[in-house]
Amino acid sequence: MHDLQQWLRKRVTVSYIPGYEFFLSLHVLAHPEHHTTRIRWVRETQDRLPRPLLRDLQAFDAISNHFLEVMDFLFPWDETYQHSVEAGLERIERMSPEEFVEAMMGPVHHRLQVKSWMDGHTDEAFEQLKPVHRELIRRPLRAHRLFLEFCHAYLPFFKEEERRIEPWLIRSVHESQEALQKDPIAFLSQVHPRLHVRDRFLQFHKARTYQFAYEDLSHIHLFVSSFLAPHLLLGVYPQRITTGLHVDVPGRAEKPVIAADFVAKMKVFSDPTRIAILKSLLNHPYCIQQLACLHGISEPAVVKHMKLIVDAGFAWSERRGRFVFYRGVPARLESLAVDIHEFIDMPDPSCHLPKHVADGS
Repeated sequence: MHDLQQWLRKRVTVSYIPGYEFFLSLHVLAHPEHHTTRIRWVRETQDRLPRPLLRDLQAFDAISNHFLEVMDFLFPWDETYQHSVEAGLERIERMSPEEFVEAMMGPVHHRLQVKSWMDGHTDEAFEQLKPVHRELIRRPLRAHRLFLEFCHAYLPFFKEEERRIEPWLIRSVHESQEALQKDPIAFLSQVHPRLHVRDRFLQFHKARTYQFAYEDLSHIHLFVSSFLAPHLLLGVYPQRITTGLHVDVPGRAEKPVIAADFVAKMKVFSDPTRIAILKSLLNHPYCIQQLACLHGISEPAVVKHMKLIVDAGFAWSERRGRFVFYRGVPARLESLAVDIHEFIDMPDPSCHLPKHVADGS
């Protein structure tokens, strides 16, 4: 591009979207082990949340793909969503049943197929869905109502934190805009370690590498967030993309630790038999008895392996009669590259130890 600096000055905007921060806070509450800089806030908030709200948090986390897909319906170029969380919740309330299912599951299935399932026409693809997603499709209006009730019940708890963090986020917006005008290439290059600014395109390194030529884009939208790290979020729309800029808020961060969920995932691959069981589950659902026979080990041994596999998110279970069947989640394995990237991106705990400890002396 002839003048990339000038193009970026005109086409990149930075904003604070309260609805994004709201749903990212729910994501962090449901997965605190992955967001080590927010552990203190999670502990304080979980201690205050009523037990029914905590149960709903886990239930809707499973249904909604960890609260991340719904953000795609709050467009950062629409100033409506820059005003309040309530504006975002009003958008969700106006969703059609097909839109709401997509907001929960993501755009993995065509809306016409989803509509066919809603009308009662099931097929093999429908049977392979998680039970919670089959229930969502069968009763979308009920799920829609309960999700909104849950969001409004959690909103006062989020508002308390928003009052504290909002000044820092708004300040970051203004400072980012100033840096963007001064040197947009340098500014974008420090947004995230896996976002690279090239001469003719932007590169995002996630489970796979995404490239966006500048000539195909009309706008790049950045949103600030105190709940984002270590994720590199990417929203793709016609001629537009969105991504996040993490903002550290003073007084909330703790010393970095290795994320517990990353350790749990790595444990799955530390045993050859466990790997073989997981491989079997990617091709066909099996119960404990079948896996024991298939792999020549005892049923108690299979149970121990399955606990690690399920806890790490690589399989889900469903009861059929007297038996519980397990099915592998191929998409979870495909995202292992992201897990490794995020592990590399996380702060090094040894850098925060006393010098004699870090040196091993």
